[in-house]
Amino acid sequence: MIYKNKFQLFPYHLVDPSPWPILLSFSLLNLTVGAVAYMHGFSYGGNILTLGFILTTYGMILWFRGATVRFFVELHYPKTKNS
Repeated sequence: MIYKNKFQLFPYHLVDPSPWPILLSFSLLNLTVGAVAYMHGFSYGGNILTLGFILTTYGMILWFRGATVRFFVELHYPKTKNS
């Protein structure tokens, strides 16, 4: 009996989905809104801008950490070793 989920039907490698791109998108939106609010003189603009910088930095650190772990610890997938 052949199990269909054990075979890859396409010749390329897909990585697992990651939550970090959506987190980084929202944090960059927060950063942009904060920068605009700060430049227009709103009283809360500096706080939103600071929060945007913190969230963007945090998201980048987590995303790069995940990519580094995937690269060094898992030592590539068998398909990517050959290509």
